[in-house]
Formats: sequence, C-alpha cells, structure tokens
Amino acid sequence: MRKISTILSKICDAINKQISLFVVLLLFLLSLLLGVNVFYRYVLNDSIYWSNEVARYLLAYIVFLGATMAHKSGVHIRIDMIFMHISQKSIKVIDKVISIFFILFWALVLYGSIKLFPLFMMQTTATLQIPYAVPFAALPISAVIWMVYCLDDLLKKLEA
Repeated sequence: MRKISTILSKICDAINKQISLFVVLLLFLLSLLLGVNVFYRYVLNDSIYWSNEVARYLLAYIVFLGATMAHKSGVHIRIDMIFMHISQKSIKVIDKVISIFFILFWALVLYGSIKLFPLFMMQTTATLQIPYAVPFAALPISAVIWMVYCLDDLLKKLEA
C-alpha cells in the first residue's frame, strides 16, 4: 500500500504542476484578452464581440482547476474551529471520513456531468458557435482531478 501511495503522490504532484502552468497560461490569456478589449472599446470605439464569452469560459476553467490546486496545496477553505475542540484521534477519523465523502461527491458530479454531456454536445454557444460541451468540460475534468487528489489524501491518512 505504501508503494501505491508513493506512486499516486508523485502522479498527483506532476498533475498539479501541469495544472499550475495551464492556469497561469489561462490567466495570461484572460488578462490579454480583456486588455485588448478595453483598448478596442475606449480607444477605437469598437468592441470584440466574442471577448465576453471567451472570458467567461476561461474564467470557468481557471476557477475549477484553481480549486483543485488549492485542495492539493491544502489551502482550500475549511472550518478549523471544530478541530480545535476535539482530540487528535478524532481529527484523524474525521479527516478520513471527509476524504471519503469528497470522493463520493466528486464521483456523483462526474456521473451527472457525463449524463449531461450529450445534451451539451447538441447545443452551441451564442457567439462562438462551439458546443457547450467545450466550456462545460471544466467540471468533469476537475472532478476527476479532485477525486485523484482526495484518493491520494486518503491513502496518506490511512498510512499515518
């Protein structure tokens, strides 16, 4: 079990590094797009008609993938006040249960996303005319990543 945990941990670290680079790229593209759009709007008195839609979709990917990065780094929001008043043994048990619930939750999100995917393939976005499945894919992609990260957390907690 220790070997599996070590391998999974290395895979998670590699995934997180790639996601970090991808999110930085998306943030750069979003900033560039919005900056160019401001220039067009206020200097050239014109607008890039598709920029708002692209910005919305870039932001969706940034939020969902950024949340997985926050979880991996251990900085995702959490209520610590409860943990101040219980024993270390109870904290370990609660942490394991929370990891299991997270895996189940993201599995349900993934299942629901997969069921809705054919519907989103048939509909197209208003401006870009691409299938809604392209921006919607941020949800199942992040759900899979989150499940892998939670499994990694759970294996680490079981070893301790």
